[in-house]
Amino acid sequence: MIDSHIHFWKYNPIEFPWMTGDLSVIAKDMSPEDLLAQLPAKIEGLIAVQARPSWQENEYLNGLAEQHSIIKGIVAWFDFEKDAQMQLEKFIQNKRIKGFRHMIQDEPDPTAYMLNNHQFNVGVEKIQQAELLYGVLIHQKDLHAAVKFSQRHDQYALVIDHLAKPQMYSSDGFTVWKKRMKELAALAHVNCKISGLVTEAGAHCKAQDFQAYLDIALELFGPERLLWGSDWPVSLATQRYETLLVFWDEWTRNWSASERKQVETDTPKRLYKL
Repeated sequence: MIDSHIHFWKYNPIEFPWMTGDLSVIAKDMSPEDLLAQLPAKIEGLIAVQARPSWQENEYLNGLAEQHSIIKGIVAWFDFEKDAQMQLEKFIQNKRIKGFRHMIQDEPDPTAYMLNNHQFNVGVEKIQQAELLYGVLIHQKDLHAAVKFSQRHDQYALVIDHLAKPQMYSSDGFTVWKKRMKELAALAHVNCKISGLVTEAGAHCKAQDFQAYLDIALELFGPERLLWGSDWPVSLATQRYETLLVFWDEWTRNWSASERKQVETDTPKRLYKL
């Protein structure tokens, strides 16, 4: 089983200003050793995903991957304010880097950024031309823009992180989310990561709170375009790692063995070229 969404960091409040409130419990160093101490044997590989917007982040994650063979790939940070081709020439030689991400959700206007920022869109085009993944980190409110963005950028695979952070416990929100996800699913190059849902739902969430979202994701995307990630250690704000796997077992209790294998192993191995 591949955990396709893991973060590591050396904490400081300037680089991680969002670790407040419920997330203050993760406002400390989080290393591979911290995770490996609780990682079940069934997890055979990790994808380390950037958590801060800096070149130092990429160097830090690459160093960890050199030390820990269980880290099979990196989704690195990309500076869309700088020359895209220059960055790709620098990173493309590093086979650990499987794709890139920018924290779109943190932009003042994520919708305008996706649709109107020229440098950003040129950069994504270059990333796709290099046959590297781009990870789309947004909230549900910007899904309409994500659909247009995905229609524009169709040269290579996109991965929607955290099922686009759906608005939990809202029937109206669920209806809108389902509509937009159906539009995304119509685009064959768009994939979705089942991750981060417990953070959106809060500490008192139960497995059944997410069942409708998982059912729709499977119906729309099929197992060939879904992958699982824990979002550790952000997930620790609400649930332990072992609880995430219990939830996963409950969510997929009616899935076939081949469907589970596809999401847990085959899809991430294909998308990240493991």
